[in-house]
Amino acid sequence: MRGRSAGAAGFSLVEVVIAMFILGIIAIALLPGLVNGIRYSSEQSTVATATRQLNAIVEEARQAHSCAGIAAARATQTFTDGAGRDFTTEGPSSPCTPCPGVSGATISLNLTATQNSRTLATVSALIYVPGAKAAGTC
Repeated sequence: MRGRSAGAAGFSLVEVVIAMFILGIIAIALLPGLVNGIRYSSEQSTVATATRQLNAIVEEARQAHSCAGIAAARATQTFTDGAGRDFTTEGPSSPCTPCPGVSGATISLNLTATQNSRTLATVSALIYVPGAKAAGTC
């Protein structure tokens, strides 16, 4: 405390300005990581929404127990995520033929969710359909 009076204890203006400058440099260095984290979080939210939607479609097809239910699941559908961005779900067609008198078949259901030609999620499931054949005619 040499050179200062008892009432002048504390930080000088120069020390405060230097501390603020150093904190500003650190904040600027952390900013890109913060922006990338927010972007990544938003993308993962979209992927989670797409995955939930694909699983819901598979469950609806399982509850339908029919070739029509599987065909409806494979049809192209559009959904919106929490940020208001649209994504589509669809699956390739594979044969499921209703055949009365047949015990049933296990049908493969493969669905994909895409957004702007980017694959968000894929789901594969086997669904038992009573009274159906997986391929061919009855």
